[in-house]
Amino acid sequence: MSQIDPTLDILELARREMAQRRRAELEAAAARQQPWLWALVGLLATLLIGLLVLPLGTLADRLRLVVHGVCAQQHYLYIGGVALPLCARNSGIYAGFLATLLYLLALGRGRAAKAPPLSITLTLLAAILVMGVDGFNSLLLDLGGYNLYAPDNRLRVITGLGMGVALGVLLPLLFNLSLRYDARREQRILGSWIELAGALLVAAVLFALLFWAPAWLYYPLALFSVAGIVSVLWLANTFVLGMLGGLEGRVLRLRQLARPATLGLLLTVGELALLAWLRMQLEHTLLH
Repeated sequence: MSQIDPTLDILELARREMAQRRRAELEAAAARQQPWLWALVGLLATLLIGLLVLPLGTLADRLRLVVHGVCAQQHYLYIGGVALPLCARNSGIYAGFLATLLYLLALGRGRAAKAPPLSITLTLLAAILVMGVDGFNSLLLDLGGYNLYAPDNRLRVITGLGMGVALGVLLPLLFNLSLRYDARREQRILGSWIELAGALLVAAVLFALLFWAPAWLYYPLALFSVAGIVSVLWLANTFVLGMLGGLEGRVLRLRQLARPATLGLLLTVGELALLAWLRMQLEHTLLH
């Protein structure tokens, strides 16, 4: 009878002990972020209250001001006779992104770190390419040049939603692969065509709402789309700050991101404010 090499048992025990020690260190690091977590909650509350109560026109005006520097604000969609803050394409992109992210969380893919099957990944990349083509075609018409086909808000929203679904799948995948300590590398972020169909069904519901929603849904949809674009910028800033802060492969609890998330939110607010101010300066110059 062959004997089991005791060296292997010793190595396995050592690996387990090291893993337990590292996990304990990360748990302790997460606990130390509590002050930053409260700072983040306070900052979010302050920004939301300011958005709701500042005497700068209506809430719709304030939402348009938030995204004034990052959206062309042409080709509007209207609900109840009021224009949404984002243009048709951006409404599709960012509402689609946020809806897809929530859909994946509902599927339990919060820590998934394996790419979709190749065919689905190529489909998502094709959606990004199609949006780029449609956007370029629309830009040519806006500039008074040649265009391949007549642009249409329905196409802008459809291609925007396709881009939003792709972003909603690929950005959390990148986040998990890069920052998560306990990423589920065996779990696909999107595992089958049926799951992709579910994401597209969510996108189809958004399409219907953006074109045929009753007036009372204006603010929910306006807030949702603006939250989508802010979320993309905030996630990108938090990701970069987390990587620069040495959190690569070290995030066991999301509270470990409290500091980069707080600084990332401040950076996002600063970016939006600066871009809006620059655009207003340019508009003032052009008018005078």
